[in-house]
Amino acid sequence: MPKTPEQHAPKPWRFVSSLLGQGSKEILGQQERRDNVLTIAPIGFVVALLFSLFNTLLAPYPLLGAIEAASALLLLLPAIRLARRGQHLRWAENLLMLCGVVVFGALVVVGGVGGTGLFWAYSFPFMAFFIKGQRKGWLWSGLFLLEVGVLLLALRGTALAYPYDPVQIPHYLSSLLFVSVIAACFNLLRSRFQEKLHEGVLANTATAQHYLDQLQFLALHDPVTKLPNRTRILPLLQDEIGQAQSRHGGLLVIAMRLSRLPEISNIIGSDATNELMQAITGTLQQLLGEGGMLARIAREELLVIFHMRKPQFDLEKTTQMVGSYNLDFEIRGFPVHIDYTAGIAVYPRHGASAEALLHKAEQSMLQALQHGQAATMYDASQDEAFVRYHYRFGRLRDAMAQNQLTQHFQPLINIRTGKLVAAEALARWFDPEEGFISPLEFIPIAESSGLIKPLTRWTIREALHQCALWQTDFPGVAVSVNLSVRSLFDTELLPMLRQLLQETGINPALVRLEVTESLMLSAPEKGLAILQDIVALGVRLAIDDYGTGFSSLGYLKHLPVQELKIDQRFISQLVDDRGNMAIVESTIDLAHHLGLMVVAEGIEDQETMQQLWLLGCDIGQGYYYSKPMPIDDYLSWCHHYQQQQLLGPLAGVDGDVDGPAML
Repeated sequence: MPKTPEQHAPKPWRFVSSLLGQGSKEILGQQERRDNVLTIAPIGFVVALLFSLFNTLLAPYPLLGAIEAASALLLLLPAIRLARRGQHLRWAENLLMLCGVVVFGALVVVGGVGGTGLFWAYSFPFMAFFIKGQRKGWLWSGLFLLEVGVLLLALRGTALAYPYDPVQIPHYLSSLLFVSVIAACFNLLRSRFQEKLHEGVLANTATAQHYLDQLQFLALHDPVTKLPNRTRILPLLQDEIGQAQSRHGGLLVIAMRLSRLPEISNIIGSDATNELMQAITGTLQQLLGEGGMLARIAREELLVIFHMRKPQFDLEKTTQMVGSYNLDFEIRGFPVHIDYTAGIAVYPRHGASAEALLHKAEQSMLQALQHGQAATMYDASQDEAFVRYHYRFGRLRDAMAQNQLTQHFQPLINIRTGKLVAAEALARWFDPEEGFISPLEFIPIAESSGLIKPLTRWTIREALHQCALWQTDFPGVAVSVNLSVRSLFDTELLPMLRQLLQETGINPALVRLEVTESLMLSAPEKGLAILQDIVALGVRLAIDDYGTGFSSLGYLKHLPVQELKIDQRFISQLVDDRGNMAIVESTIDLAHHLGLMVVAEGIEDQETMQQLWLLGCDIGQGYYYSKPMPIDDYLSWCHHYQQQQLLGPLAGVDGDVDGPAML
């Protein structure tokens, strides 16, 4: 910072210059000046009235008493009123100073008791510098000094003036000047202290303001990309809606969920991940150019606002365009490819408020994520699906807490012997308000939430207890339970199985757990270890719905399973579809070569059952034998089926339609 002319001057002159008020700063605010007046004026008002009474009644100085009383009422009282109102502070200060000039001047001239009025006048310079500051304090002090000198010389020897010694007057005026210098020095020290304090306050305030600005920025922006966050983007999006409305255009609002960001962050580190996010947002901003806006509304979620010249758009082309962004980067030597899922909402088609468009874009993005699509456009039917999902989620949670779920059992029959070998336990839900709700609806809800864990525990516990109970009448008949991949990876599954086997005393070989072949794609090594632990308990394992997913023969030969269930979609059209016939035949052949039993589910007629017998299938399940039944109906069916078996190897739908169980 360049030095001022005063800073270039020698130190003695700088002191004199400062003493005279050169370069002094007006740092007192309105409130401080008001407080100063209200500190001095009330004290002066009380003291002036007291001395007025004293000089009028007790001492022979009625003129001095009248001057003091008049000054208190006409000068100090208005100054107090102006200061209290906070109005015309300069007038209040000047009234206070004028009162000092009049009263202290009168004290010097009249002299007071024994000429002591001279001593009271020494307080005026201190008051002047305190109230008016360094520069104006000298003006008032000089005015007072001039007033006192003129009055003493002009009124010397008259009846009004105290009879001072002629030698005393110049000495008194010199002492008054000296006191003024002392008062100026004290005020200069006070002013410098206030200036330093003020500068410190300003510096601290600037630092605090800097931090406040940072906090305000971070409250509205993402710290990594410096893009607007969710809080900031909503008003900005509302502004964009207003502009689009005025130009009769449209807006694309795109919610983008970045895939695998946490996994990538674990590999390349948090700093490199920040560089990656900056690279991603930089690329998208280049694609947008001046035609849109970008925000980061969550750790893995971005919001793109794209201007459209017209509110009309091509649904298919728009979705393809959004899903075609190429996000390939190299961060610190690591090649990184970012997949994403995008949901699209359009103004004005899908809403006219920022909240509505953002909500619908995110909802559409979740829909795309659920269906494995790169991008989807918002559809009003998604609202119904989301509402229904969350409503069903709440109802299912309550149903599980209130034991409203029941278990049905569907028999599994040995196709060659007609013998009942097992029953599959299936969860059923009858809601008091909606009635029967299909497992195809509530099982996916449980699997996509935390409800699958308690549902699996309940299913296994109920199935094992029922299987243990029917061993008295139907010894050797096993129970089969479906396990989702998520339940299979539950660390509490094995301890629970071990505990239930001990509680029920059931032979572990009578328990069959069915897992889908998707296990081969999600953590196969970990899944294989878990399956081996289950088999070590003596429990049998089956691959369910075989043929519906990406079947890996390499993994299949290593899995410790004993059964293979062919999905019903291949069984239902077995007789009429030569392709299905070839798939089923090769699957049975493959399973037998691997030492596995084959179960065909979805058998609905005798012709299908006979064809499966010819192909060498081991076990059948389906409506041809029986539909799933509550436990009491299932036990009755078992008794009836066994009686039929004693008469002859018969089977039929619900036990009503007879047909050969073996050829």
